[in-house]
Amino acid sequence: MYERTQAILIAGAWMALAGCGDSESRSDWTTLLDTLASGTVHITNIPAANASPTWTLVEELRVGTLEGTGPDAFAYLKGLVALEGGGFAVLDSQIQELRVFGPDGAHVASHGGKGQGPGEFVDANGLMLGPNGRLWVPDARNGRMSVFDPEDGFIESFPLAGGSYSWVWDGAIVDGSRIYRPWSSGNRYHIRVYDLTMTLVDSLPLPSDNPEDEEFDPDSQSGAFYLELNGGYSMYGIPFFASTVSFIDSRGAVWSTRAGDPAYRMTQREPGGETTFVVETRRPAVPVPEVERDSVIDELRQILSDAGASGEWDLTRVPTVKPAVEAIFESVERNLWVRTPSADGGVLFDVYSGEGSHLGTASLRAGLNLWDQVAPVVRGDSAWLIVTDELDVQYVVRARIAVESTSIG
Repeated sequence: MYERTQAILIAGAWMALAGCGDSESRSDWTTLLDTLASGTVHITNIPAANASPTWTLVEELRVGTLEGTGPDAFAYLKGLVALEGGGFAVLDSQIQELRVFGPDGAHVASHGGKGQGPGEFVDANGLMLGPNGRLWVPDARNGRMSVFDPEDGFIESFPLAGGSYSWVWDGAIVDGSRIYRPWSSGNRYHIRVYDLTMTLVDSLPLPSDNPEDEEFDPDSQSGAFYLELNGGYSMYGIPFFASTVSFIDSRGAVWSTRAGDPAYRMTQREPGGETTFVVETRRPAVPVPEVERDSVIDELRQILSDAGASGEWDLTRVPTVKPAVEAIFESVERNLWVRTPSADGGVLFDVYSGEGSHLGTASLRAGLNLWDQVAPVVRGDSAWLIVTDELDVQYVVRARIAVESTSIG
């Protein structure tokens, strides 16, 4: 039950969006704020009728090339940071190289390379911007975190051991003084907290839907189909299933969605503590196009046929609506950006204050095919993002966050 210690109805509410274009831009959504008996704040954002984007991300610089072997030929990017002054740095995981570019897109420096010597990488899989503008590169398989000056190169490294490996680094620098890294063992989930020498200083528990002593059962996973063959088993992710989306913000709080729930609902928890915010947004659900759903169902049937399986999967488990929250990240100014699907097949980013109130919505201009394994970076009135072309070649785009002429101003 709600204990309505606050009830604020903001019709046509608006807040200045620091670092996101026009400071006079405003949201015409309605925001409801309630406080539960537990002290958790529940925020409900209700879009205006026929709501349209407030901003558009308009390309103003593109770095990358289809041909050649120069530093602007990207193979597989797993890290992106924006630097002061408009430049950026990327980690190319296939080449195992850190590359730095200036605000005009010109190549400034390259560092690293494959190897185990100082400043070299074995399997670096991410990139973080740390204090004093230094670049932090995690390389768990090499057992270390390496630190670089963007121009001058390698400075020092620290041991990095233990914890679970992720395809793309999911840790974060918090308040410029700690590094938070998700860690799991069985059904136990924690945040490992390190200082800036990578010394473990704390381990903070995270809530889990599964009891700690419950054994893993591949046949009961809500987001996957299970296939047992020749004494082993395989699992196939269910297309359009709403997997958990989580993000560690710059204050160390964890924002997350609930696995299996396609609704637009996020919680903010302090690691080791209680839920502080629940943010709900009442956007209409975006249906999975029938032709797309039929196509993936045909592919799943083909998998069973190719495997010679006698049983059938319950293909009604393939969702009919898309997950409302596809990704969460934070701008340098600490506004929360949430990627959400658009009914026309495009990409939208709903932007919220750190307390969950809607500030506006940014759309990605047609023709920019977002590479979604690495989060965009938003600083001031600019956004840096990785995009691909029709041949899946990667590029880094710096986009201007332009105010839509139809938005309220």
